[in-house]
Amino acid sequence: MRDLIDWINVERLSVLVAALALLGVLYSWRSAQAAKASADAARSQAASAREQVDLGRQQIDLLLRQMERTDKAQRATRQAQEESLQPTFVVDIAPAPNDRSVMMLVIENIGPSIARNVRIDVSPPPVRAAGNPNAKAIHEWPVFNRAIKTMPPRHRMEFFFDIGFQRFANGVNNAFTFTVNADGPFGPVPGLIYDVDLEVMRDTWVGQATLGKVIQQMEKGNRAVDGLTAAVRHLDPEVRRSKRAAMEEAEKEFELE
Repeated sequence: MRDLIDWINVERLSVLVAALALLGVLYSWRSAQAAKASADAARSQAASAREQVDLGRQQIDLLLRQMERTDKAQRATRQAQEESLQPTFVVDIAPAPNDRSVMMLVIENIGPSIARNVRIDVSPPPVRAAGNPNAKAIHEWPVFNRAIKTMPPRHRMEFFFDIGFQRFANGVNNAFTFTVNADGPFGPVPGLIYDVDLEVMRDTWVGQATLGKVIQQMEKGNRAVDGLTAAVRHLDPEVRRSKRAAMEEAEKEFELE
């Protein structure tokens, strides 16, 4: 023990302390390197985790968008199917099939299902050019003031609207807007609006058949009848004379026999 104490002197002690210090530094450096490596690994794992989270979030967003598109497509398909099964109306003013000089208001359900609670409005109120001015106005008809309870498919309603050529007299309005609302098997039917402008028929047969032309045709027919009557009257005496001469000749032949 004394030999060891004698061996340890200041220089050797300094070297020993320095060696221990160096070992401590080396240990600390190795520890720091290990800690750095652990930190880098942790950061790498964290980055990988964030990437996985981002990827998962993107996949979830994509899935949600796909679900939303699918839902919209299904709603659109369902809406299209329902609309195709809803009643559909046509409102028009047109010449009557059996008399082109008469204009009819036509209301028809051309859809595939029954319509209920059908309401029809017209603006501005139509004024009839022909007929009794004291009669009920067109906009006061029950079809414009009371709901039609039911209208099955292809059910058609026709109303006398006016005499064709009289619609084009001065001061008569010929532009109307009809609005139709009804209930179908899938609830209320979207409101249908029909803009009817009768001026497009002014140059057709309906518009050209004026009262003056009708009177001219009647006068022409009367003149033709008068001429035929006069011709018959003119031929009548000659026919009688011919018959009388034939009878006299026959009597003479009978007497000769």
